[in-house]
Amino acid sequence: MAKKRKRKRLRLKPAVFRFLIYFTFFLAIGIYTINETKKIIADFKYQETYEYKITQKGYKLKEAQKLIEILPDEKLDYILENEYNEIYYNIVTQKYYLDKNFDKYIEYKEYHEDTSYEDTIAIVNVHANVGWYNETYETNINDGYLMIVNKFYHLDESYERDDLENINLAYAYANNRASSVVIENFKNMRQDIEEEMNVHLMVNSSYRPYKDQEEIYNEFKKVSLKYADSYAARPGYSEHQTGLAIDITSLEHPTANDFKESEEYAWLKENCHKYGFILRYPEGKEHITGYSTESWHFRYVGEEVATKIYNEGITFDEYYAYYIEK
Repeated sequence: MAKKRKRKRLRLKPAVFRFLIYFTFFLAIGIYTINETKKIIADFKYQETYEYKITQKGYKLKEAQKLIEILPDEKLDYILENEYNEIYYNIVTQKYYLDKNFDKYIEYKEYHEDTSYEDTIAIVNVHANVGWYNETYETNINDGYLMIVNKFYHLDESYERDDLENINLAYAYANNRASSVVIENFKNMRQDIEEEMNVHLMVNSSYRPYKDQEEIYNEFKKVSLKYADSYAARPGYSEHQTGLAIDITSLEHPTANDFKESEEYAWLKENCHKYGFILRYPEGKEHITGYSTESWHFRYVGEEVATKIYNEGITFDEYYAYYIEK
């Protein structure tokens, strides 16, 4: 048999071996250094971000991220210029927050610590923070059914809707007029509640021209200006001039006090939005509307908006400020 030949084992020369060791070592060092450098650079860049800077002020990470999501850079810079303040975050995250009012919210809340954040937002949005009638704006009549008239927005003395109609004496007392769409929807609402509850809604008051409101207001003012402003709107500032507001009671409960305790009033509060109406001055919203609750005063805004106002539990003043005026 032939002899097996021995295979030669390949061996690296010492110099090559050392080279590979050194190369591997320095490659590892290089990779480590590059990674660490990247981390250092990333950390440096992160420290320049609003997120990092805001958290360094004491805000939680989620709070910082929310502030960044909502606020423009100029407001974020303002937060960084000041010490940690829980008011900033609590104001900004309210549902009806408007960026244009940021400074006013802060100022109002700092002077009214016991006022909730929700009320702070609402009060500032509707201009109530400056006091009734202290700021005045012309009502935008181009808003149509959504025009606003309150203690800040007023109509011109000559304003009168061009679709006013007399309201039938079958469901209104004498000398009542309103927009045709108001009358039509009131008739539908009246018919439905009559069929359901056997009660008969009546319109007590509706369109009221500037001059008539002026006479009413001046009678109250004979007592005092404060008294007049507590119980009547100034001429030009009454919703009745829009032709979109009606005062409602019923034949069964004709007085305001009786009507407020009636089943038909309870029904209206829960169902009037289906016909495009809202209870204009609800209970507990006096600081928003400037008026005590009026169980009889309903305003037409259309079914879609009325339903939104009903579902969100807000006043028309709040709706207008957030969704229209902005």
